[in-house]
Amino acid sequence: MPPIRFSLAYPPQNVGWSDYIDLVTAADRTRFDAFWTFDHLLTIGGDPDGQEHECYTTMAALAQATQRIRIGALVSGVIYRNPALQIKMATEMDVLSHGRFNFGIGAGWAEREFKAFNIPFPETKVRLGTLRETLELAKLLWSGDPRRKVSFEGKYVQAHDLFINPQPVQPNGPPILVGGGGEQVTLRIAAHYADIWHGFGDLDTIKRKIGILDGYAPDYGRAGSDIAKSTNVTIWVGELRDQDVARIVKATGRPEAQVRGSIIHGVPAAIEARLRQYVDAGVTYFVVSAMAVGLNDIWERVSEEIIPRFSGG
Repeated sequence: MPPIRFSLAYPPQNVGWSDYIDLVTAADRTRFDAFWTFDHLLTIGGDPDGQEHECYTTMAALAQATQRIRIGALVSGVIYRNPALQIKMATEMDVLSHGRFNFGIGAGWAEREFKAFNIPFPETKVRLGTLRETLELAKLLWSGDPRRKVSFEGKYVQAHDLFINPQPVQPNGPPILVGGGGEQVTLRIAAHYADIWHGFGDLDTIKRKIGILDGYAPDYGRAGSDIAKSTNVTIWVGELRDQDVARIVKATGRPEAQVRGSIIHGVPAAIEARLRQYVDAGVTYFVVSAMAVGLNDIWERVSEEIIPRFSGG
C-alpha cells in the first residue's frame, strides 16, 4: 500500500497576515506533509468584502517563513495569469522553497473575480484547454536544461523561444496536483499529467471518480497507482461542543448544519475507522482543514494522534 499522507489547508481570506504566518509556522512543526493556501482575488466565503491575500506572493512568504513543510495552492487558477508566466512563477516557487513546492492547478471558476479585475473569463472548454496546454508546456520546459529554448503553438497557449532559468530544484519539476472532478475532460487531464488528483464529494462520488481516473491512466502510458488520490477532510479530535461549532461557523461563513455534517470527530480510533473508508476507496492523501485561526490545538492533535496511525499505509 502506498504511504498515506496528511496535509493542512487554510485559505488566505478574512484573516490578518500575522495570524496567517503564525498558523503556517506552527504547521511547520507538525507531522503534516504540506500546507495548502488557495488562489483567489476576492473572498469566496465569509465576508464578501474581506481580506484576500494574493496567492503567489503569499506562497513565497510562507516558503521563507518555514523550513520543512511543503507549500502549494489548492489550486492555482490557470486563467488568472499568462500560461508561460504561470510556469515561470511556479518554477521560482520551487527554487526559493528549496524544492518544497507543490504545483496545484485547475481551470478556475469564480467569475466575480474576473469581472472585478477585468480578466477575460472564457467558457469552460477554453479554460480546460488552457489547463491542458499549460501543463504540456510545463513538462517541456522542466527539462533540467536552463538554456533549452521551447516554442509551443497550442490552440490556447503559445510560447516562442521560451526558456526557464533557473530550472526547478525538484527533478522534472514540482509535483503537479490537478483539482476538479469533471469526468470527461478534467479527469483525463489529471490522468495524463497529475502526480496528485484532488476531488470533492461524498465517499461514493470519490470512489467512482477514482475508478474513472484509473481507467483513463493507461491511455497515457501510466498506471492509476502513479497518481495519488486526494480529498478534503475536517477532523476534530475529541468532543465537538456547540461553542466550537459556532466558532467555525463564524470563521467560515458556512451554515451550522453543513459544518456539523462535514466534521469527522470523536476518539482517535473512531476517526481512523472513518478515514480508512476513504483509504479503502483509493484515497492516499488527506487535506485537513485548519478550520479557523486559533484552533491550532485541534489540528495539532490530528498530527499527534491521527497521522501516526497511518504511518504504515
